[in-house]
Amino acid sequence: MSLLALKDLFARHRARATGLWRLGQEPGRTVFMEAGDIVFASSTHPLDRLTHLLVERGKITQAQLDYALTNLNPGMSIGKNLIEMGFITQRDLLDVARAQVERVVWASIATPEVVPAFEAKELDATTVRLPFDTPAMLLASVLNLQDRERVLEELGPLNQVVVLEGRRHQELALPADLVRLPGLLDGSRTLLELSREASVEPFRLGAFILFLREVGWARLLELPPLDRRALERALDPAEPALTPALPEPPPVAQPSLFAEIHASQRPTTNLEHLSEALDELGPDDELDDIPQTVPMPPDPEPEPALPIHHEASGSTEFQEPPPPAESGPEPPSRRRPLILLGLLVLALVGAIWFGLRQAARSRRATPAPPANLEPVAPAAKPLPSAPEPAKPAPALEPEKKVEAEAPRTPTLNPDPAPAPIPAPISAQKPGPAPTPSRADRLQTILKGDLSQALAQGALQRKALQGRWTLRLEIACQGATLQHAAELLKGQDPDLFLVPMTLRDGRTCYQVFLGSFGSEAAAREAARRLPPLFHAEGNRPKPFRVAQIADRQ
Repeated sequence: MSLLALKDLFARHRARATGLWRLGQEPGRTVFMEAGDIVFASSTHPLDRLTHLLVERGKITQAQLDYALTNLNPGMSIGKNLIEMGFITQRDLLDVARAQVERVVWASIATPEVVPAFEAKELDATTVRLPFDTPAMLLASVLNLQDRERVLEELGPLNQVVVLEGRRHQELALPADLVRLPGLLDGSRTLLELSREASVEPFRLGAFILFLREVGWARLLELPPLDRRALERALDPAEPALTPALPEPPPVAQPSLFAEIHASQRPTTNLEHLSEALDELGPDDELDDIPQTVPMPPDPEPEPALPIHHEASGSTEFQEPPPPAESGPEPPSRRRPLILLGLLVLALVGAIWFGLRQAARSRRATPAPPANLEPVAPAAKPLPSAPEPAKPAPALEPEKKVEAEAPRTPTLNPDPAPAPIPAPISAQKPGPAPTPSRADRLQTILKGDLSQALAQGALQRKALQGRWTLRLEIACQGATLQHAAELLKGQDPDLFLVPMTLRDGRTCYQVFLGSFGSEAAAREAARRLPPLFHAEGNRPKPFRVAQIADRQ
């Protein structure tokens, strides 16, 4: 890789130079620059030629190229000759010309050890000027470099930090793996930390940072060298500090057996103060015998305590607090009626709720009376007593129940028995739509109804899974589709359309013919097509129906 060529081309772009940038003599490559932007490029290398790219990208075949070179019009370029012969379109020529310029730039940057030359001059009016995003082209060129050692050597050590300058980097459409990087370039992370935090391979990160530096959108600052010993001490875990050993207790002299016997004869508690107090007591201090009180059995039910005002006239001594046993919970005999009463209330509430719910269900289940019943005469008197609720008739004899109850109410119109509710008929799933015939599809295309033709084509495509078909052409205008159908109208063709989205976002239509059992049968049918389907660069191509593409 020639870093001289890379750095010189970036320097011309930063200086907004205008002229011809050349690399190599023969064969050589030339880049046309205007105000620092790349507008065109040419090359004498065989792999960079326009004709080679046309064949490589499948725009024309080698046989068509040989025919065009044999019958070349010397007054026109090779591109215009191919357009006049109908092999390519103007759009194909423009796409391949842009690809040629990108290949020349990429190859120039990747050429090893060649010194470039620049001729500053104004470009001629006849020079083709193609619209390019020059920073995006240069970024793609740098990311495509393969010499890992040279790129990292030119970039420098990985302990550098990156500081952005300006906001031009926001105009670039970065690849998915580099989208997070601009937000991390705040000068606080080294290249190695950026690679680890953004999960980007170091070589690809280095190529991107090299582009930012050479295009003038960032600066690299190297951190001061680190003390390797201090770094090792910081990385190695510190050894745990050992606590000093506790001092050993001094040896205690063990008493002899005789000393222990003498010590056991001395009391361990000092009782001298008690003996002195007993000596001072006289006969007057003696107390009478205290009668022993027999504890009374507790009352079965403690009486409630008297109010406070009744006790005010008594002794002024403080009343002793009641025993803790009296302040406990009530005996179970008093709580049992309350529990039973609560359970009874809950059962009553549940029964009422259940009855209301059953009544609501019966009202919802009773069918509405028919609308054509005759109204009851207003002069009719009500019955003296409410009629008894009708008991449910047995399931086996419904007709006898109706006959027995009919004569009971002669003055009222009896309600007819509710009509049996028919079982719901399960909705039948509609069957698959029938595949339109070839005559219907032909007439739809001839009428120009593209939406109906696409719907019919989708059904036909679904029906032909596993078969082969023949693509006649790709057309974007309805008139072209009608013209193709007119050419095959007399042969009762089996035509159907499939949409295709082109690279520029337009939606065009693929015209397919027939259903074949193999690719060879489809190619044989292509040879029998009218000559117009083989002219103007058209190439009928067989496809397996399951592999028909919807996007270019």
